[in-house]
Amino acid sequence: MKNITYKLLLVQFILALSLTSATAEEESVFWKDRQISQLEQLTPSLVESIQSMQTKISSVAISSISYGDTLPSSFRKVATARLQQTLTSLIKLKVSVCESCSQIRTNISGSFLKISRGIADDNFRRETAIELNVKGFLDIAVFTSEGDQLSISLNAYEAKSGEIVYSKIVTGTPPKSGSYIHAFYGKMTVPITFTSSTSGVTTVDHQARVIGAEKMVRLTNDWSFTGGGALLSDDNSNLSDKYEKSITGFLIDGTIGYDVFNFGGEQVALSLIAGLGMMTVTPFNNPSYFKTGFSFSVAEQLTLNYHYLLMLTTDESAKASGASIISIGWKF
Repeated sequence: MKNITYKLLLVQFILALSLTSATAEEESVFWKDRQISQLEQLTPSLVESIQSMQTKISSVAISSISYGDTLPSSFRKVATARLQQTLTSLIKLKVSVCESCSQIRTNISGSFLKISRGIADDNFRRETAIELNVKGFLDIAVFTSEGDQLSISLNAYEAKSGEIVYSKIVTGTPPKSGSYIHAFYGKMTVPITFTSSTSGVTTVDHQARVIGAEKMVRLTNDWSFTGGGALLSDDNSNLSDKYEKSITGFLIDGTIGYDVFNFGGEQVALSLIAGLGMMTVTPFNNPSYFKTGFSFSVAEQLTLNYHYLLMLTTDESAKASGASIISIGWKF
């Protein structure tokens, strides 16, 4: 009775983790707007680049902030406000905002009406610089490349001559996936100790095919929750001395993962996992288990996985203290 109660509590714990991760996915603003998140991550590099500009020019006014076509208007409004607030608060370099540079101006010249916007000519550039008490102007362009990688282009030029004195592109790190479905196939090896009619007490490495799927939800930049299940199919036709009962059933578990390192967003990544689960296999008396291991991602979607299951309960007639699973998977 205690064993059944323990397993029910374990299942409730796994379900609770799943519900918690689902709530986190709904409420997490960080992962809903990955572009703003990436902007915040590259802001320190942007500030460092702007401050290094002081060797070329002592003061600038932001004349324009332009955006790539793929960036939505909601992001543009937030990004403009954050960029202006961050840059104008710098101490080492004086940065101001040129409001008149973005206004539409009209001028009557003879019988013609001239409409202009931005820094249209040399005279306007010089007069505006004197009015703002700056030595030059700064053009900022925000755009995305392949894989939603955010980049910011900086071009500073002198007010008098219009010559570009500083130019640099600051590139962010491609954002990680907020959630995905991971399908996998592999083999589970279980060392089973049992009493054989021919060999007495013996231990064999029993194997079973594993096919399953799981849902990953990112909680923070490095931490994630994964919940899912897998089907076990016995695969021991070639064993001369094997356990008489087939190892078929299901696996269900929930794990917490931590990204040890990654390159290019998730082009190459290594993650460690740990969690709890349950194996519905009759010969082992449906044991609970502690799960740990690692997952290696290549080319963003292909995964190579190794997991070890430490059995928390087992049957007396067939003892299996643990099992290892090697699998290959694909992220959707």
